[in-house]
Amino acid sequence: MGLFGTDGVRGPAGFGILGADGALRLGAAFVDALEPEHGRLAIARDTRRSGAMLAAAVTAGALARGWDVLDLGVIPTPGLSWVLSQEEDLAGGVMITASHNPAADNGLKLFAAGGGKVSDSLQEAVEARFAALSNGLPDGSDIGERRDGSDRMGRWLDSMPQGGLSGRRIVADSACGAGHRALPAALSACGAEVVVMNPAPDGLNINDGCGAVHPEQLARRVQSEGAWAGVALDGDGDRIALVDEQGVVHDGDAILGFLAKAMRGEGTLRGGAVAGTVTTNSGLGRFLSNLDLGLVRTPVGDRHVAAALQERGLNLGGESSGHILTPDLCPSGDAIRVALEVLRRIEGPVSAALGGVPRDPSAKRSVRVGDRPALESVPGLAAVMAEAEQALTAAGARQLLRYSGTEPLLRIQVEGPDRDLVEQWADRLAAAARESLPGPSA
Repeated sequence: MGLFGTDGVRGPAGFGILGADGALRLGAAFVDALEPEHGRLAIARDTRRSGAMLAAAVTAGALARGWDVLDLGVIPTPGLSWVLSQEEDLAGGVMITASHNPAADNGLKLFAAGGGKVSDSLQEAVEARFAALSNGLPDGSDIGERRDGSDRMGRWLDSMPQGGLSGRRIVADSACGAGHRALPAALSACGAEVVVMNPAPDGLNINDGCGAVHPEQLARRVQSEGAWAGVALDGDGDRIALVDEQGVVHDGDAILGFLAKAMRGEGTLRGGAVAGTVTTNSGLGRFLSNLDLGLVRTPVGDRHVAAALQERGLNLGGESSGHILTPDLCPSGDAIRVALEVLRRIEGPVSAALGGVPRDPSAKRSVRVGDRPALESVPGLAAVMAEAEQALTAAGARQLLRYSGTEPLLRIQVEGPDRDLVEQWADRLAAAARESLPGPSA
């Protein structure tokens, strides 16, 4: 398996490529793979305690290769992406984050000039150069210069829309992450009365029972505050969940459906379709079909969604998890900007606006794994999958089993019109996976 998963490098901080030596070599390998021979690289991070160590290491690797580094400090991933789109002399960027993972993890996301994720071919070039550096550090014959770019956060926020939310009480959940200052500031600039529900980040509380992947506390807080809505980010601010005034959580599929309908009515939706992934709920597909719009499915990962948007001339796509891509507004998923785009369009209750996308019942399970054999090569699991396929297809349902690209997990999803049926098959498939697949090493 290569260095990169579905969204960069991710794992326990301090080990291997996510240790100081490994991150230094990756920084050197990345700039070696970029053009021109010497240039400028932007680096940013979330609030994890390990972020400062990794930022220093990646910076050292780039400087040792003669590249200058613009250090943006703590800023959401879309802030880095936006800066890359605005400053043409930046040849690439590195975001130091493990997104929605716990504080003990960290990761390195690589961005190209212009603000999009790097291509597969560039990742392969970085891997080749990383391997070539494994027996020695960069020679440091022409040291680059590090410069402070912390003022870019303000510039990014200034680029966002203002107004339109006066008198709205909105609860802000930043996951104690990179958006802990930006989210309240952006909502306040739109006139909202902002209730900040998180404590200050301490390097260890990022994603700890809060944020877009743990929105339960936000849902309760919205109701207790009598708020109009709640906004939750993940740790690096590229994933969003919205909560309505009734405490109901709305994921990426609901947000995509709302934006697709609104943009179609405004005449700004291009290509006659929206891009989703294999995990996108089938209810969204039916909703779009009723609007005479198509749903283009891609593999999991916002890189794949972005590629589909570019290839097909579309300008809206995303994942159920809350990565929403609006390339007319930002080159990568910008959760804060998407929140503003949605909430500023809503005149009445949020529940009425976001509750219109139908949902097929979906049961999800995760099984921790060690090795990752092809699923069809594992007899016990393959037999249950075959049995499930027959039963689910007959009932108008579907199954999806895939290894996570960011964690040592097999993810199982069963979706269909009969909730009891999908729950039963999700349990059976998870049990078969636990019995048949090698578990993680101690």
